[in-house]
Amino acid sequence: MLAPAPDAPPPEGFVVTAYEDSMRREPARLRPHYHGFFQASLLVGTGRLMVDFREKTVRGHTLFFVSPGQVHTVRPGPDMHGTIVSFTREFFDAGSEDAARLLLEFPFYFAGDAPAWLSLGKPDTDADSASLVDLFRRLQREQDESAPGAAEVIRSLLRILLVKAARLHSRRNPSTPKTTRAAVIVREFQLLVEKHFLQETALSAYARRLGVGVNHLNDVVRETTGRSAGEHIRQRRLLSAKRQLLHSELSVSEIGYRLGFKDPSYFSRFFRRYAGVAPGDFRTASREKYRQSAR
Repeated sequence: MLAPAPDAPPPEGFVVTAYEDSMRREPARLRPHYHGFFQASLLVGTGRLMVDFREKTVRGHTLFFVSPGQVHTVRPGPDMHGTIVSFTREFFDAGSEDAARLLLEFPFYFAGDAPAWLSLGKPDTDADSASLVDLFRRLQREQDESAPGAAEVIRSLLRILLVKAARLHSRRNPSTPKTTRAAVIVREFQLLVEKHFLQETALSAYARRLGVGVNHLNDVVRETTGRSAGEHIRQRRLLSAKRQLLHSELSVSEIGYRLGFKDPSYFSRFFRRYAGVAPGDFRTASREKYRQSAR
């Protein structure tokens, strides 16, 4: 296999680590990998980020967000350093009924087409950037000192960090839908797809769960995102196929069965149509690409 299995949850539900320490202890992270918890990182310097096969070269100060299950990696330049905050949903939600919904409303988690990275200005001249950098510094200090009540302080600082990052994200991405009824429907639809795409491929099943008509759902999703609702479902299945082709040793047919395709040839046609390449060729090319980049 090209990458390790998903990491275990962070101890106590959270951990704050210097990026360079994490890479030194676990160099396998330089290869594409995934895990079952959330991450929010501050990366400083030059590097190339990859999340679910979308790539971006970054410089300066960059926020980097990873959702559970996302294939990702960082190819750091020689000067890159920073801070990684890893946390479970249970840790973030603890003690607040509103936190569970808040976490899923942030524009950078389970975000579909939205970027997983956010470039910051220079902290010495940009107040928003300075505030975010300071929050990462305070999170690291709380982790290092481990004083009584550190978990509660870290949880509070983390919530403040993500809210401030979401505000900045909205200002940097003015095309992001505002909190209208349509935007709420689209976000709920995207989260339902994330949860049920393996079991539900018909748009009617999602419309029924949302309490709207199929045509209305499709119109709202298309108007908001530029793609039909059905395309979102297909792309999520395609993404899962890509993840398994990269990581698992299952055959192409076995991956197709896991994704609900009863006919292996139909799965291959589906993959070729939407990925532009045959499943086996994608597996070979992606593994070779990321094997070389990790050297």
